Amino acid sequence: MFRFALSLQTRGFGENALAQAPDALVFLFGLVTQLGDQWFYFVAFTSLYWLCRPRITARPRRTAASFVGLALGSLALVTALKVGFALPRPPTAAVAGAPAWPSPLSDLFVSFTTDDGFGFPSGHALGTTVVYGAAVSLLDVWDRRRRLVAAAVVVGIVSLSRLFLGVHYGVDVALGVLLGLGFLKAIFLVAAADDPDAAGHLDPARLFAIAAGLSVLALAVVFATGLSGHTENAAAALGGSLGGLVGWTRLADHESLPTLSPPVALVAFLVAGGLWVGVDAAAAPVPVTVLATAAVVAFILVAPRLQLRFGGGENARRAD
Repeated sequence: MFRFALSLQTRGFGENALAQAPDALVFLFGLVTQLGDQWFYFVAFTSLYWLCRPRITARPRRTAASFVGLALGSLALVTALKVGFALPRPPTAAVAGAPAWPSPLSDLFVSFTTDDGFGFPSGHALGTTVVYGAAVSLLDVWDRRRRLVAAAVVVGIVSLSRLFLGVHYGVDVALGVLLGLGFLKAIFLVAAADDPDAAGHLDPARLFAIAAGLSVLALAVVFATGLSGHTENAAAALGGSLGGLVGWTRLADHESLPTLSPPVALVAFLVAGGLWVGVDAAAAPVPVTVLATAAVVAFILVAPRLQLRFGGGENARRAD
């Protein structure tokens, strides 16, 4: 085990492959890498759940909730692995010279093209493999072969962007993808929906329960190693998982609930997103982070019911 850890400690090259590349190209790769970031998942899956697009998937609410559970489970697993191995990123990971662009573009350039914390395995590689890999089975748009190609392309370009930006070594990305595939295979074995009408789909309640268990493991690893600076992700994953479990199981017949009207969706998104960002910025204690993120995810799931009860949702368009 020690030899394996030592070999990973000196695990090859991780320098920016195109250090002299134009700023615009570097920024483009920084944008690409956002396809595997937690904020992107938050926006995409919340939008799918609230606005519902049956042309994308026959069961938009179940699918969106499944994606949320998968993202939280991936975050918890990556946190446990990163802290457990405690292997550094390449020296270039936190280095980025801001171009002479107007603010906030120059600030976004630095934010999108740098990273900190531990590097092994790549959370973006693992997470995109899980989320976009699951989309191959969970979505109905196009045919399965085209969905598979699209998922492979997204995973490939996000993984490549991590290497190009110099925030990961090659082995971080490669094993991140392999771990993601293994995790995804296990999920479809243990969290498949029992409902015969939902064949091929996942059970969000089981996904949230699995994510909660992985989050507890991640917190245990963080406390055992004394690396308290990595508590936030584990606590957020735990809170989100518990909120998802409560929110999903408290509702019945999710697909029949109305979609949110655009004005209500905008206000609700600002409230939920503001709370999530606020907790993240404040570096709140673990109990506060768990409670706040639980409230955010539970609110996302029950918002259609709240609109139906308080906002005259009877006349809103139904999810089905």
